[in-house]
Amino acid sequence: MKLYEQSGVNLAEAQKLNDRLSKNLGIKSFAGIVDLSEEFSLVTCCDGIGSKIIPLYEKKLFKIISADVVAANLNDLVCTGAKAVGFVDYIAANKLDSNEVFSIVEAIKKELDNCGCKFLGGETSEINELITKGNIDISGFAVGVVKKEEKLDKNNVKENDVVVGLCSSGIHANGFSLVRKLYAQKKLTDKEFETCLAPTCNYYNCVSKLVEKKLVKSCANITGGGIFSNLIRAIPDNLSAELDFEKIPPQSIFQKLKSICGDEFFEVFNAGVGFCMIADEKNLEQIFEISKEFNPFILGKIIIKNKIITQ
Repeated sequence: MKLYEQSGVNLAEAQKLNDRLSKNLGIKSFAGIVDLSEEFSLVTCCDGIGSKIIPLYEKKLFKIISADVVAANLNDLVCTGAKAVGFVDYIAANKLDSNEVFSIVEAIKKELDNCGCKFLGGETSEINELITKGNIDISGFAVGVVKKEEKLDKNNVKENDVVVGLCSSGIHANGFSLVRKLYAQKKLTDKEFETCLAPTCNYYNCVSKLVEKKLVKSCANITGGGIFSNLIRAIPDNLSAELDFEKIPPQSIFQKLKSICGDEFFEVFNAGVGFCMIADEKNLEQIFEISKEFNPFILGKIIIKNKIITQ
């Protein structure tokens, strides 16, 4: 049994569900898209922050909770090229603490203000039979619009296009069930665990600028499942990507996790790559300048193959 499954997360079963959703319901994008008019499409997405909420809430790190849930959704939304226009939240608590929940919601609004997105409200539930004592759960729901002619489309990707990676701030909000187990087993130090609690990078404003300037063709938010399963969603079926993981700027927390997890590491964690963009090589200079706060780098290139290859 793999380490992640031992910590309570079955990636194989999750992949079965994703495959069924894709095959039977056509659900395989980072966000859902429906035509709104002849000119615009409506885009929606929903996401939470998994079990990272447990240590964050315990330590009363409400601003990080808010940053994570906003980033989780807007990073998905912008993969379509959409502009975020509205956001609602859902918080489920074992026992409602109005001061704490208000602090989280207030911080969500501030995060959204920074992205030009309207906070529309949400729902709070007190469910002591479902949520364990001292815990809460949180989800966000984002709505955006995109002009049909400006929508990012993986079918625009061509051979020899470049895969640009944007650095993560650490593990973001994925793989935390495993991280918490490793910490409980004292395989991670207090300092290493604190490093894992860093807020998720919000790439929305940066990528939106690139979309406006028509500098990128397709994007992938690197979340659950790591680089492989997410990047594939941004590439046409007849193409693949040749990646060089040696190009990823090293982070000590990932070096430690890789030494523990072995090959499973790339199935669970973002490995230091929080977001990927596929673009024509001629646009690299502008892309690097606009996205410099996230230390952009060339992760690989698009090739005619049947699967992702790594060096």
